[in-house]
Amino acid sequence: MKKKENEKKVKRTLSQGRDNEFSTLNDSLGSFGLEPPKRRSHQPEREYHNDSRTKASGLQNDRPKTRNEIRADEDKKRKSAKLRRKILSYILLVVAIAAVIIVLSLTVLFNINTITIKGNKKYNNQEITAVLPIEKGKNLFVCDTKGAAKKLEENLPYIYKADIQRKIPSTIVVNITETPTVYSVLNSDKTYTLLDGNFKVLETSAKKNKNSVTLDKLSLKTAVIGQVAELSNKKIKKNLLTITDAVNRLKLENVTGVSSTDINNNYIIYDKRITIKLGNLENIDNKIYSALAVIDRLNESNPQAEGIITVSDDKQVYFTEK
Repeated sequence: MKKKENEKKVKRTLSQGRDNEFSTLNDSLGSFGLEPPKRRSHQPEREYHNDSRTKASGLQNDRPKTRNEIRADEDKKRKSAKLRRKILSYILLVVAIAAVIIVLSLTVLFNINTITIKGNKKYNNQEITAVLPIEKGKNLFVCDTKGAAKKLEENLPYIYKADIQRKIPSTIVVNITETPTVYSVLNSDKTYTLLDGNFKVLETSAKKNKNSVTLDKLSLKTAVIGQVAELSNKKIKKNLLTITDAVNRLKLENVTGVSSTDINNNYIIYDKRITIKLGNLENIDNKIYSALAVIDRLNESNPQAEGIITVSDDKQVYFTEK
């Protein structure tokens, strides 16, 4: 026990001595305005080490490239430039080949050797080729097919429509549609002007064409062969064109006359004895079919019947006998 007590006394004596030494040292340092160094905590040390690693990493990224890296970059640039040159050469080659093909197509290749004409009855092949501005030996792709078709329609009036097609390697095909229905207009001098369904002038004749459909109550202001006639009453032109288009489209037989005085008064004459009163021209196809059904029944019961069939908008049909 005594031994332990003596050890404790010794420790206290040593501790007091150190405290006196530190106190003396503090007094001395205090005169210089200094403080003893403080012990750093563990956390700032970690932050310091992290900053050091970051700086080290940045320095590593900024380091100069090695010879192998420089050589790899240069190889990459050379390959990229070589690829661009290769692509450009291919493009130039394709353009050159295309240019050669175009030149050959317009000069040596695809020259016309054959002209085929179809659908013509009114005019023979020689009459058509005499007007056709396309000749053998010309280039297939240089010829103006639309202009040639228009010239045929104007100079050979009974050609209702001309459709000209190219057939590779060396053939031109001319498809002719002749006027399906001829319409006649009685002039003041007792002559007749013949028109197609578009009112293109076909010819002027002293006699009426027996197969033509009469355009009643109509006068023409101008009538030049091969060109569309000008009507004196321009307001009814649209009505007449609608009726004639229906006659051609439905391929009506035994129609002998057509007339129009205004928007609500439009007529078709059937077999010179029955007048179909259409009223306005809305649903004209249905109105014509309804009238033809009545005519079929009349032809069965009384083939010589004459009168007026009135077709109204509510699909009601009336026959008034003369």
